[in-house]
Amino acid sequence: MSSPKFKDSPAEFNQHLMFPTNIFDLLPPDHDCFVFEDIFRHIDTSEVEKQYHHLGQNAYHPRLIISILIYAYSHGVFSSREIERRCNQDLAFMYIAKQHCPNFRVLSDFRKDQSVFFHSSFKQSVLLAHGFPGSHCSGWLQIQSQYIKAQGHELWATESQRSRANGRG
Repeated sequence: MSSPKFKDSPAEFNQHLMFPTNIFDLLPPDHDCFVFEDIFRHIDTSEVEKQYHHLGQNAYHPRLIISILIYAYSHGVFSSREIERRCNQDLAFMYIAKQHCPNFRVLSDFRKDQSVFFHSSFKQSVLLAHGFPGSHCSGWLQIQSQYIKAQGHELWATESQRSRANGRG
């Protein structure tokens, strides 16, 4: 009796390609990381950039770190170690991080040392998301099951307020 036929692999797994493909083509075109990237491109980091000095080791750009942190927070990931792991393993996180993977200490120190900038950048991203097509936002943003009025940064937490915001109350 002969053995069953199985499909052959289209390419050898360990084979190097002559023309590498873009791994981000594996993400669906409507993935939220593309909207986030557009939003992050408009965040103003000039104040934090002034704090860096030209001497010493090259630092990650503040926009990159803030992009990773905001994207992680918006997906319910708060641990610096988990964010680092996702930057190594999750394709959407790799896209946001531009295939850089800052150490968890870099992320944690930035969040601690630049907390005011982090909060203002998060607010900026909410305001920017309000105007972006594809952000699924009509005056209200839902981030981690909390409703934020995009123009006023007001946090809506009670059920009656959420139902009124959705036109059901």
